[in-house]
Amino acid sequence: MDEFLSMLPDILVWLENNGRVYPWRETTDPWHVYCSEILLQRTRGDLVANVYDDFFGRFPDAEALYSVADDEIREIIAPLGFGNQRTRTLREVATLVHVEYNGKVPDSEEELKKPWRVGPYSARATLVFAFNRPLSLVDANFARVLSRFFDCELSSQPHKSDSVYRVFDGVVPREPGLARSFNLALLDLGAEICTPSSPDCQACPLSAGCRSSRI
Repeated sequence: MDEFLSMLPDILVWLENNGRVYPWRETTDPWHVYCSEILLQRTRGDLVANVYDDFFGRFPDAEALYSVADDEIREIIAPLGFGNQRTRTLREVATLVHVEYNGKVPDSEEELKKPWRVGPYSARATLVFAFNRPLSLVDANFARVLSRFFDCELSSQPHKSDSVYRVFDGVVPREPGLARSFNLALLDLGAEICTPSSPDCQACPLSAGCRSSRI
C-alpha cells in the first residue's frame, strides 16, 4: 500500500498528459455531474459528449427536465440507446431534485441512489466530482488496475462489494482536488492502458510497482 501511495505523483502526471477530455469533467455543478453520470451508464464517453450541449441546453436544471414530456427526453438522448430505461431514470432524478429537494441535488449517497437504476458508482461519482468527497469510484476499469497492481482477485461485481469500497476508499487521497484527479487517473488507466486483454505495461505509470506487470 505504501508503494502504491508513493507512486501517486506519477499517476497524476500521467493524467495531466494523457487524460481523456470530456465536458462533464470541466464542471463541479451538481446537476450537470449527476445527469452526466446517468447519461454515461453503459455508454461510451464520446457518444455522451455528442449530446451533452443539447441535453443541458434544453434541461439546464431539474425543473426544466421535470416539466417536459418523456418523448422530448427520449428524442435528445436517442443516440445513447436504452431510451426508455434512461428516460425513466432521468424522470425520477428530476422529481427527486425538483420536488423533494427544491432544485438542489442531494449530497447523500443513499438519496442519490433513490431513482431507478442509479447505483453506487453513479451516486459516488456525483459526490466526488460535485461535492469533493474523497471516495473511490469502483467500476471495472478502476478495479482492474488496482487488482493487478496488488495481484489480488476481486469479486465478479466489485462495485457491489462493501469490502472492496472499504479497501479502495483507503487509498484515495483525502484532499478533494487530489481525490478527483486520482479517480480520473485510475478510470483512464483502466480504459486506455490497463485493458482487459492487452495491457500496455510499458506505458503505465504504475508498472514499476505492479505485481502483474509484464515488463
